Amino acid sequence: MSLRLLRGPFMALILAIAVGLAGRWWWSTRTPAGPTNVVLITLDTLRADRLGAYGYAGASSPHLDALSRAGARFDDAVSSAPITGPAHAGILTGRYPARFGVRDNASTPLPESAVTLAEMLRNNGYDTGGFIGAFVLDRPYGFAQGFQTFDGFTRVDSGSEANAERQGQTVVDAAVAWLTARPADTPFFLWVHLYDPHTPYAPPDPYATTFADRPYDGEVAYTDAQVGRLLEAVRARDGGRSIVMALADHGESLGDHNESDHGVFLYEPVIRIPWIVAGPGVQAGTVIKEQVRSIDLVPTVLRATGLAIPPGLDGVNLSPLLRGEARTAPPMAYAESYYPRLHYGWSELRAVRADGWKVIDAPRPELYNLVEDPGETRNLYETQRPLADRMIAEAVRVDQEFTREFTAGASGDAGRAGGPVQPDEETLRRLRSLGYVGTQAPVLPAGERGPDPKDRIVAQKQFESQMSDAIRDLRERRTASAIEKFRRLTTVNNRSYDLHQFLGEAYQTLGQLPQALGEFEYAALLNSRATAPLLSAAEVHIGMGNLEGARKRRDEAAAIAPGSFDVSVVSGRLLESEGRFEESLAAYEQAVRVNGANPRPRMLLVGVASRLQRYDLAAEQLRALLAMGYQPSRTQFALGRLAHLRGRLDEAAQHYREALRLEPGLAMAAEGLRQTGRD
Repeated sequence: MSLRLLRGPFMALILAIAVGLAGRWWWSTRTPAGPTNVVLITLDTLRADRLGAYGYAGASSPHLDALSRAGARFDDAVSSAPITGPAHAGILTGRYPARFGVRDNASTPLPESAVTLAEMLRNNGYDTGGFIGAFVLDRPYGFAQGFQTFDGFTRVDSGSEANAERQGQTVVDAAVAWLTARPADTPFFLWVHLYDPHTPYAPPDPYATTFADRPYDGEVAYTDAQVGRLLEAVRARDGGRSIVMALADHGESLGDHNESDHGVFLYEPVIRIPWIVAGPGVQAGTVIKEQVRSIDLVPTVLRATGLAIPPGLDGVNLSPLLRGEARTAPPMAYAESYYPRLHYGWSELRAVRADGWKVIDAPRPELYNLVEDPGETRNLYETQRPLADRMIAEAVRVDQEFTREFTAGASGDAGRAGGPVQPDEETLRRLRSLGYVGTQAPVLPAGERGPDPKDRIVAQKQFESQMSDAIRDLRERRTASAIEKFRRLTTVNNRSYDLHQFLGEAYQTLGQLPQALGEFEYAALLNSRATAPLLSAAEVHIGMGNLEGARKRRDEAAAIAPGSFDVSVVSGRLLESEGRFEESLAAYEQAVRVNGANPRPRMLLVGVASRLQRYDLAAEQLRALLAMGYQPSRTQFALGRLAHLRGRLDEAAQHYREALRLEPGLAMAAEGLRQTGRD
């Protein structure tokens, strides 16, 4: 047979057969002896119609497609929210995320009172390991609950350096290492979150080249390859005892309904998700047409592992469907997006999906017959108003029930009521690095809905695109260009909090402090809940020598977020400027306790500790900075200067030499070494 034939359709056929056979013999449908392992793969931002298993002709998803053939595919699965944090809260608890007040990313955390699938399984003898690809699912937001091993993020100071996301290969490498090292005789629950399909679409090579004109598909292909690596490791370790659940948290609009990505709307491209199940008790090749919900995952897993399903879950057990049985009355699905309200001051959206109908509760309501109009192109609200109004009333009732439960502290976390927690400045920057530009908005009065997102989305997305260009200029030190772009945008939307905050940062970078102060003050007026403009203004006042003004703005910020990282840093700077060095030292130490991975308070602490001749403390902080990988050559030089001050010339010379090895042209290290007489 010629190589030319092997390169053509024949080779494609052979590969397809090989993958299909692997799927059939790998995932046994028979119930094995011993406890069932659980593998949960959550695929961020993955549209159902971008997988081959769901009919996409341009797909390159052989591993997920093979998993579908070996098990079951839910053809009509629905998410509870179109953003990562709330959607995962529903997946991992079996309850609607609004019950916990989780309606945004990196804001209100999943409370300790929430019982996660990991906790349920761990309490029944399972080893539990979680491995995530985005910081919005990290420990501070409650998603590590129940995991003995949780591979998350190190919090660092932000911008392009923000440790906000990780490539799938890194996540899977860590998961495979954990899986390989664990004992074979203990059941395990493994959760792997792959973030790669999320914007910006930038797959690594060879996917970037192969999918140059379809970068989102390239991200999906890369993600599928990582899923294949993970499943191969599971196959090698599990002895046929694993049930695998692979599903998206939400989808992606890709321009449908004038939305480029996700978060605002509740149309099918973001709410309908792929969900594939394979393993013991799952009938191979099953396609389940009736509606299911991502909140149904927890009770389904519990039943598959032989564990009791606790009362109070919103989700239901889908095991009968996986055995090929049918239900007489599938429950309705509820979804919501508070993202437009929280980020733009627009109306929130609610959706109810039942019996082939879907209503979207918006200022201009929408009703669709999904059987006849899956693309949601014909709004039937006016012609089917009685039905639509009944469904809207149900959506409002559900929302009010969840809001009352959270506000009253019914979920067991008294004191957490009162709306989403405002992210600190570092978190805001990390969110911006993931593409979330409109990260805070003026507060809408209770009961006021704001504009319909349909009427604002096109102009807002154009605004955000231009904002992203200006932010990129600022981060890449093209500050004058950034200022020009920010100023031009003020003529488009002068009430954007983010715009004035960034413009202030740009002016501050150029040393134009009065202009910076004006922008920060205006940003504070636009968003009275935000601490960032108040603390930025305080730092400008310090730079201008106006300590009274700095103290006033610091106090206002402290009233909003007492004891926060940013407040502690600015307090330390203010106290240091006043000559109150011991108190300044204590403030910097508090900042380190709150966020020890941010290098700024450690560097400030080194300066004050050296001034107070607390050399051991200064050296301790410098060594911590070295361990973090923070500016190694400069940190080695600082250790050399510290040893020099203490008269430890041999030690100083050693650090100077290491600084020069790391940065051969570092003149101050060369001069320090010369002064020791050991050059």
